[in-house]
This record gives sequence, structure tokens and C-alpha cells, in this order.
Amino acid sequence: MSRLALVMALAGAPLALWEAQAAAPRPLPARAPALARSCVIKPPDVSPLFPSPAEAPETASAPTQDSEDAGDDDEDDDEDDGEEAVPGLVLPGSATCMAISGTVNAGLQYDSYRIPKAGDAEPRPAYSWPTSASFRIATSQDLASGLRVGTAFEMMLAPSKDAPDTVTISEATVTVGTMTFGLADSRFSFWTGDEFAFSARLPGRNVGLIAWERDLTERWNLALSLEDPMLATTATIPTVNGRVPDGIARLTYVNGPLTLHLAGALRDVPASASGFGRAGIVGATYEIEVGGSPGSLTAQIAGAIDGAAYIGSSLDATIARQILVPADSTRGFSAVIAARREWTDEWASNIYLSRYQISVPFVDQSKGKLRIDRIAANLVWTPVDGFKAGLEGSIAQTNVALASRVVPASLGGRLLSAQLFIERAF
Repeated sequence: MSRLALVMALAGAPLALWEAQAAAPRPLPARAPALARSCVIKPPDVSPLFPSPAEAPETASAPTQDSEDAGDDDEDDDEDDGEEAVPGLVLPGSATCMAISGTVNAGLQYDSYRIPKAGDAEPRPAYSWPTSASFRIATSQDLASGLRVGTAFEMMLAPSKDAPDTVTISEATVTVGTMTFGLADSRFSFWTGDEFAFSARLPGRNVGLIAWERDLTERWNLALSLEDPMLATTATIPTVNGRVPDGIARLTYVNGPLTLHLAGALRDVPASASGFGRAGIVGATYEIEVGGSPGSLTAQIAGAIDGAAYIGSSLDATIARQILVPADSTRGFSAVIAARREWTDEWASNIYLSRYQISVPFVDQSKGKLRIDRIAANLVWTPVDGFKAGLEGSIAQTNVALASRVVPASLGGRLLSAQLFIERAF
């Protein structure tokens, strides 16, 4: 029987082998490896609330997170968005565009003081090596409904003698459609001195906010926001915590070379006689050509009553926050005139003149005053995108008349600064 069983087993072996091979899964056809696709993060293309009849059919919502396969029709739109468009990548298996960017800034700075009343306390001329670095991550995704969802996170490292390892979070936001939530620049601000080296090391004033922004027409844009200065992480003037957030309304108008900025702020100040602080700003930029070379001219004036945090540049706020206290009732204004000239494709120059003035009425009817006059100019070389180097100089004249305050000697008188700087962006 054993021989018969063996013969039958050998006879059935080929059939069993064929059935096993037939049951085995067939290998899948070869596929190309999944690769990341390029994309662009830019403001959502949302139709205006009040479109003109001639352009109403063309203003339908369209996705603005573009892949490199989108075609040539979007190239003009990308050029119009200019610096607001940020290149990124769509990772395999994801529909989210992610962009990573940042800057590294370093320089050699010389400071010279002249403070007649300081005597031996006058700071001596000194050299320093200011450095800073920023890192930003932004994401964007268009849902099937056309709703845009995005995030942004930016931090900055600017070492100094007093805080060598300080990291500052300058932005942390979530955007859903036309709404923005989180930590961001105040919607009140206009000119921030982006063309100058100090802006790379002293980020502008930020706030905790809930903001809504929408185009009213092709040229007019409206932004409304609730802002809390107490949540700010960058240099700002001390303020009394209000019972409700500050209210900001902003209108911007863009027509060819002209950009107009109008904004107002209303804040709750419990210690104020009226109970409210207010501030307003008017700013304009006009793009011009001089001798065939492009340039621009910017003017801005802002005023505030019990709202000192809304006026002045980041440099002015750095000085004022060392003198003022949250309980101070203030009246003040700031004004700026700035000009830019591009001499060639690689060389450009910038200049600005500003005044910042704050008055502090005291209980005894006397008045204190802080005034800062500043002029600065630079020459910038940009041989390739993402790299620039330059020479910058500034003169600041500070007058402090606060009899009841102890003011550091370095904050009064004249400060002459000069620096060589280099910046790399990625």
C-alpha cells in the first residue's frame, strides 16, 4: 500500500504545483515613484463684495495653490502677487502646500554717543556684531468647497548681551477663508522700514488678534480686527490691560502705482477720563521713475491719545518702553517720509526721515515729553535673489524731559550709528 500511495502522490504533484502557482498573487505593474510637486502659496482669489458689472463674470473664486502643471495662464497672476507669493511643495499623499523660508542677517556696527549732560556716564563709542535669524513655516490647502485653510509660524533669534539665547515668536496664525486667528502684525501698521537693516533685527509690533479681511471692490480692501497688545511678543510700549480687545478698522486703496492706507484704533483704557484711547494713521506710497530707473516715495503720519503703542517705528518703541509705564496717559504723533531709488538691477538706495513725539501730562499739571528725530540712509547691493549686502548710517537725536523718571544716560542726546550688513534669504 505504501508503494501505491507514493505513486499516486507523485502523479498528483504536477497538478498541485499548477494550482498553487495559479492561486499565488500576481505582482502589480511597476509604478513611477511618487515625487513632491511644486506649488505656490499666495492670497486666496476671492471675488470682491461689490464687483463691477464688467468684471463680475471673471471674478469667480479660483484655487490659488498652483502646481507646476497648471499651465501658463497663471503666470500673470503670480507676477501680480509679487512678493506675497511664496514657493512651496506638495508632499506625496497630501493636498497641503507647505513653504519653508527664513533669513540670516549679520553685520558690523559702530555707535557713537554725544550726551552733553551725561558727564562721565556718557557711553563710549563701541563696535558690535549684531546678528539675527528668522525661520518661517506656512501651509495652505484649498478644500473642495473652495475654502482656503492655512497656517503660519515664524520665530526669530536675535542674540544680545542681556539675552544671548532669546527666541521670539513673531507669528503664529491659523487662517480659515477670510478669517485669521492668532499672533500676527497689527492691521493698523503701514510703513515698517523693511528696506533697512534695523527691521531685520527688531521685528515690528505684533498682537494677538482675530481679523477679517476682504476686497470691497477691485481697488478697495477692508480689514476689521480685534487685537490684544498684552499678548504681543515683540517690543511694544507698556499698556494698561483693557476690559475688551482693541478694535481696528483699516481701508487700503491700490490703483497702479498708488497705495493708500487708512486705519483707526479704539481701545478700552479704564484709567482714562473718557474711558477710551484712540489712534489714527494715514499713509501712502507712490511708485515713480526717475531718469528711467524705478523708485518709490512713502509718507505716513499717525496720532494717538492714550494709544502710544500704535505709533512710531520698532526703534522708537524700543526707547519709549524704557521710559513710559503702563499707567501713563499719553498724547503723541509720529511721521515718516521715505524714498527708494533703484540705480541698476543690482544697486539701490533708501533714505527716511522721521519724528516721534509723546507728551505725558502728570497729576501736578506739569508735562513730560519724549521726542526722537531720526534720519537714516543705506546703499544696498543685490547681485542675486535672496542675497543682499550694504552700508547703512543713521543719526538719532533724542530729547527726554521727564523730571520724575530715572532715564538711562544712553537714551538722551545724539546717537550716530553706521553698519555693514549682509543678509541671506532662503
